[in-house]
Amino acid sequence: MFQIEKVPNKTLLKIEEDIKKNDLGKARDRLHGLIATYPNELELRRKLGDIYYALKYPSMAGRYWYLEKNKTPEMQHACIEFEKSMGNDPFQIVRALKLRGDKELVKDLEFSENFSPVQKRVTEKLLEEPEDSMFDKMLVVGCLTVLVGTILFAVLGVYSFVEWLM
Repeated sequence: MFQIEKVPNKTLLKIEEDIKKNDLGKARDRLHGLIATYPNELELRRKLGDIYYALKYPSMAGRYWYLEKNKTPEMQHACIEFEKSMGNDPFQIVRALKLRGDKELVKDLEFSENFSPVQKRVTEKLLEEPEDSMFDKMLVVGCLTVLVGTILFAVLGVYSFVEWLM
């Protein structure tokens, strides 16, 4: 059984019970919820990777094992499968990892040099400050345009109404 300080023991026990009952789908769903709530707990990612591997989804297992320090050969193979499924594109891999936690965790990880040439670029991307995409910029411009247009039409409407009354 795995112990994590911040995560409620009750939930961890339920996950262990689900695994013993071979209800891996429920355990998987619980772990997804815990990862969203406790993004800094990499142990949860490892456990979720174990479940995906047991469910015969090696690329998904690799997705959650990707930040694991000491990878077994199965973990390394799954991580390579994950990289292939993302087209070996570091940007796509970073997006798929969905690391919402502290970026300092990535600095502490020491990846094997001979593991994957893509992994070093992924680590660099994880440590970069996220830049706003073109979509984000256009969304802000669009919202501002709608706001200015609404205010303009409201002022013109009030002016026209006042002119009509006189």
